[in-house]
Amino acid sequence: GRAVRRFLYARPHLLAASLCRGLGAANVLRDGSPAIVLGAVVVAIAALGAPPRWRMPVLGIALALAGWWWGSARLDALDRSPLLPHVGTANRAVVAVTGPARRSRYDLRVPAQMRRYGDEVIREPVLLRLSPGRSPPQGALLELTGEIRRPRGPSDGFDERTWLRRRGVHVVVHASRWRIVGRRGGLSGFADGLRARLARSMAPGLGGERRAVIAGIVLGEDEGLSESLQERFRASGLYHLLAVSGQNVALIAGGALLFAYLIGASR
Repeated sequence: GRAVRRFLYARPHLLAASLCRGLGAANVLRDGSPAIVLGAVVVAIAALGAPPRWRMPVLGIALALAGWWWGSARLDALDRSPLLPHVGTANRAVVAVTGPARRSRYDLRVPAQMRRYGDEVIREPVLLRLSPGRSPPQGALLELTGEIRRPRGPSDGFDERTWLRRRGVHVVVHASRWRIVGRRGGLSGFADGLRARLARSMAPGLGGERRAVIAGIVLGEDEGLSESLQERFRASGLYHLLAVSGQNVALIAGGALLFAYLIGASR
């Protein structure tokens, strides 16, 4: 009880570092077996009965083991793809839009999650390639006829396939027409609603590219920016301000602060 809370309060950064080391170790050697979880639990219980000067190191080992297992399980999940056997096929599908669309000269690139493909229920991140035109709002459930393809391989110094795989995306879904059939719910739906309210209320009175720059910084959207302005942002090294959603950063930072408060960490 109180003793555990006291040493957690004293040096929480050391425990966080142990967890991060375990997560990083999964990149070198994966092991998502239950034995690692059991070992972490046993070591954590041993930490409670250890002498005070050994509690922090032993608990750090337990967290490192937990992080190793967690990272291994997450990497295995990212490498798993029920949609890969369907490459080269086309079928009716339902997808959930998980992020803002990126507009190019030829199509729209939309991050999404496959919910249903044909008669098969699937939960897998995908990249949608839609015909140029209006973009679907984040959080929308879309019904479409999609053709599943592999991402492009190395070309002109960029390997799209490897870049997407590191994000858990193994296939690209091409579709020409789509329609909205609903919206996702839960915590993701709450974030979508917050995003929509921010989009309506930000930059009142502004329009054109001035509003588009603010939308890029706050929401990570670059749809309203001309290609020349995007190139100027890239040349100045500031394009990351438009590519990263400020709302997402705020949610992650707020969650981290809340977690630190709950475990009693100091400022």
